[in-house]
Amino acid sequence: MSLEIRIGGRQHRVDLRREGDRYSGRVGERSVEAEVLDRGPSSLLVRLGDKTFDVTFDLDGTRLLLDLGSRQVAVEILDPLRPSADGMGEEEGTGRREVRAAMPGKVVTVKVKVGEGVVRGQGLMILEAMKMENEVPSPRSGRVVALGVSPGQTVETGALLAAVE
Repeated sequence: MSLEIRIGGRQHRVDLRREGDRYSGRVGERSVEAEVLDRGPSSLLVRLGDKTFDVTFDLDGTRLLLDLGSRQVAVEILDPLRPSADGMGEEEGTGRREVRAAMPGKVVTVKVKVGEGVVRGQGLMILEAMKMENEVPSPRSGRVVALGVSPGQTVETGALLAAVE
């Protein structure tokens, strides 16, 4: 999995590989190895080296709010398909725009049908990845011309989710 995040105004690239409950890779320039155990809704036990963190989390739009017990951290997940907060996102343009999976996951819900009109930023579906449900937004206003998935389907990175014209 690869993604860009922002913590405290600083942007970082995250590249992680998952094997069961273990993750390894890089966060920015730092190598990391962690064990992540699911402890129920919105609660994880995270082991980083000799340190253990009991983490609760809440997803607020594009921000992941982490409570580490001794401190709280807001992590903004930077999505290249979502318009930026300053309104300077890419122009809608014309023609077909494909929406592809940014990471492996499972389709929880498909909110639209082929032929349905949508507006830019409208949720097309919910994709569960890394134990979080993520709404997949429409990249432009238009009409849904293709759906490449159905509820319950598992997808790999790059899989076609939908297309909007």
